[in-house]
Amino acid sequence: MEGFLNELKRLSITVPNVVRLYCSSVYLNWRNRNEVAHGKNAKPVSVFVAKIIFTAFLISNPLIASWGANLPGEFQNIWHPPPPGWIKINVDAALLTSYFAGIGGCFRDDKGRLLIAFGEKRMHWDIATLELDAVMTIRKFIQPWMLECKGLILEGDNLNVIKFIQNSLNKAKWQSYNRVEENLLFLADFNKVLFIHVHRNCNRVANMCATLALENNFFFDSSSFPCIPRSLTSILKKECEPLI
Repeated sequence: MEGFLNELKRLSITVPNVVRLYCSSVYLNWRNRNEVAHGKNAKPVSVFVAKIIFTAFLISNPLIASWGANLPGEFQNIWHPPPPGWIKINVDAALLTSYFAGIGGCFRDDKGRLLIAFGEKRMHWDIATLELDAVMTIRKFIQPWMLECKGLILEGDNLNVIKFIQNSLNKAKWQSYNRVEENLLFLADFNKVLFIHVHRNCNRVANMCATLALENNFFFDSSSFPCIPRSLTSILKKECEPLI
């Protein structure tokens, strides 16, 4: 076993992508065995093959992996913290039939701890425009120290909005989306930025922030955490329990 690990370490330097594929395969196999051990049905080989091919595709296309990676299905039911040293931001919007609306979001670290929560009232008729506005609004809440993080993950549950942003940030298409480009230039200050579409179940805190914003604007950071409404803290607690 020691010899195998040494060889794997050597290969991680010369052919790191091969090692990544191997580790992904081992993990998927372990996960399947673990689910069977807990009474669940085993997944067919075709599922593993598809996931490995998907992983290989992302490895060979780093731009797509960075700007357009949708997480595999089994990761889309619950919120997951970002990698060590990263910050994750979730955003959402809420819209009433009266056109009263709210946008909101939350910043969390790699341990799932809340850094910032915000919400702002709006008046609009289109939910996609509101969710795009929520993304652009995070610029106001970026703190200088955040620019030192390894990367930023921005998640939303509106697939069309996430795809629109990804296309807007494609250099070949910037001429067509000047407004979006200008409003997202602040992201260039980060080491790396990922835009990811997630299931609504992974976006509950941001959704609650947007809902609370229907009544009033708010901003919570470390100095005002005691003022956070119970409806928001309860969701945060539920999402953090699996991480403890």
